[in-house]
Amino acid sequence: MRILLIDAYDSFSQNLAQLVTSATGATVYTIRIDDFADISLLKPHLPSFDAVVIGPGPGSPEVEADIGVVNDVWKLSGEDVLPVFGVCLGLQSLVFSHGGRVDRLGTVKHGLLNEIAHTGEGLFEGVGKINVVRYHSLHGIVEIGGDVEEIAWADDENGRVVMGVRHVSKPFWGVQYHPESVCSEGGSEIVGNFWKMATDWNTSRGRVAKALRADWKGQSREKSLMELQANSERGKLGGSQKVEVRTEDIYGKGISASRICEIVGVEEADEFILLESAAVPGRFSIIGVLTPGLTQRISYSCGDNFLKLSYTGGNSSETEVDLRDYGGSIWRFLAKYMDQRTATGGRDDSPFWGGLVGYFNYETGVSSLDIPIKPRKEVEGMKRRSDVNLAFVERSIVLDGQTGKIYVQTLLPSAADGNWLESTKRRLQQEADMAITPAATPPPEPSPKRPRRSYETSPPKLSPVVYKPDAEKYMQNVKTCQSYLSTGDSYELCLTATTKIHLEPTNPWALYRHLCARNPAPYASYFRLSKATLLSSSPERFLSWSRTGACQLCPIKGTVKKTPTTTYDSASVILNTPKERAENLMIVDLIRHDLHRLATDVSMEKLMVVEEYASVYQLVSVITGSVDPQDGMTGFDVLARSLPPGSMTGAPKKRSIEILQEIEETERGIYSGVLGYWSVCGAGDWNVIIRSAFRYDDEVATAEDGSQKEVWRIGAGGAVTALSGPKAEWEEMDVKLNSTLRAFVGDF
Repeated sequence: MRILLIDAYDSFSQNLAQLVTSATGATVYTIRIDDFADISLLKPHLPSFDAVVIGPGPGSPEVEADIGVVNDVWKLSGEDVLPVFGVCLGLQSLVFSHGGRVDRLGTVKHGLLNEIAHTGEGLFEGVGKINVVRYHSLHGIVEIGGDVEEIAWADDENGRVVMGVRHVSKPFWGVQYHPESVCSEGGSEIVGNFWKMATDWNTSRGRVAKALRADWKGQSREKSLMELQANSERGKLGGSQKVEVRTEDIYGKGISASRICEIVGVEEADEFILLESAAVPGRFSIIGVLTPGLTQRISYSCGDNFLKLSYTGGNSSETEVDLRDYGGSIWRFLAKYMDQRTATGGRDDSPFWGGLVGYFNYETGVSSLDIPIKPRKEVEGMKRRSDVNLAFVERSIVLDGQTGKIYVQTLLPSAADGNWLESTKRRLQQEADMAITPAATPPPEPSPKRPRRSYETSPPKLSPVVYKPDAEKYMQNVKTCQSYLSTGDSYELCLTATTKIHLEPTNPWALYRHLCARNPAPYASYFRLSKATLLSSSPERFLSWSRTGACQLCPIKGTVKKTPTTTYDSASVILNTPKERAENLMIVDLIRHDLHRLATDVSMEKLMVVEEYASVYQLVSVITGSVDPQDGMTGFDVLARSLPPGSMTGAPKKRSIEILQEIEETERGIYSGVLGYWSVCGAGDWNVIIRSAFRYDDEVATAEDGSQKEVWRIGAGGAVTALSGPKAEWEEMDVKLNSTLRAFVGDF
């Protein structure tokens, strides 16, 4: 049994595909609305399917670019007719194609729940009262006495709104709401009823689906990155370099991650990596010990057909790798790179044994969706930057904040590693002993003395010049976003803006310590690599995966500022209003879609739970699923197909990004990307780069007195919905901005 799903570039369509699969047992094949330029090209394939499902999407059935071949599917006649079920835009198209109208709602319904009424027959047979999730600003109006009739409806401030229809003589049905949403009731029953009616209709006419034609190109599942690469290399991928992890461990209760960094030389290092769990629910902190001339760097700029390999240290040359050998894909290169660098022998309790660490910026995700990135202008000293910035870490230290255990690890054989493993353990053991029993005399210097740099003698009180976004322009941008929401182009737009800071040369490590002291976070990081510096106090995990393929995504949407009078209970009241819950729900459904593309057993571990952080209360959800390594899938496949993070774009993702590019005008850069690791043990963990500041080390601004200033950037924003108020959105953006900006003002 086969069902064809026609996707209108929506960010919920894979949820619908999974619902259809579970309710019918059929294999679902997905195509896009424009995969076939004309209905005449699709028609020869329709006899191979038992039914068609037309998914939701942005836009209107009156706009050809938004609807593709869909309107013509509803106009099939004679022997070409087959059962069809439409959702949201699919229903509107059915109504529009058979004499009805499509109009705007007076009050937009995005991510909001309503109880609907229905006839209790056909599509709704055996379905009682149900609450459903609505994502629409347009609605269908059936022609009185026409070929399409109403079978379900909602009564709200818009009056009576069509929620379900059927064609009076053809096997066509549709619903306006989203049965696949995690908060909709009765989805399986509705789709099951459609399938029963479709099967009965096919049987009564002797219609039996034929085999797929030889020229059919649609797939029932997506291929893994390694499967795609193997196909291009005709299966000859070469063997992997299995290495043995060597580990020493100690119990270091009382030693902080920051102290470990100082022991191994963070203040002298021009390149350094710390992924720090500085608050719950974080647990492990990871220090990447970069070795000049040995640690390999990988950098890539979107649009290039090559990437660059180099080594840490000042005098490394660069080697270009032709990505045409990897289908033009940085993702396929990295999948093969890590497939050839697997390891054994590490400690089971350590999540990271060594591997890739770094970031994919926002534009990397944009480019992966085949959205053109605006031409980059080299102005104000800005140069073209790497969008991907990674290092392959051979030496690492992992601190378990829960048990106090410290793992000192290396992927290098003894001959190449010298005595690094033993000497590092010795230094950390000495520090651990001192933490338990303070000595009468100070311990020896952790590293050789060297001349103090100019920024270390700067006054502890900084004097930054801060260039914040213009409040009026930001609030106007909120209104512009809402105009797109009202026309059905998006359900939610995550609007952001950039603040620039001009600052005298300053110790970045001291800035990071200041940031974490004021805004401790579970997914913090101090990252310096390839002339980029990132200081992050992110509260949000984007995606983690285990060695066995168990994936977890943790979107945050909904924010309340902490004040002396704010309590958990008062914040919960605000965060459980329809606006805040709608913000979170839309991103939850989007992320479920991203995960359903490759994973099985997708479920909700948490749904819209209020959590407390250092400066805010936020609404958090947790989605889980599994990928099967035996199918060649890894968590990295999920990462590659899920960027940019849905919590930073809105939904539907592709159209929302296109709109935001026009409104925001400038690149986001590192902000809104992801930072984390992919370990040689197979596990990975990536945050969302928010509550963060970054700079490019070779970018400077000249002050009026002729002095050179560092240029730091902080991005901040929020989700704009139909229920948003421009002033409230500005205030939310400002709260998030200030949580990071505070690191640049005041005393250390």
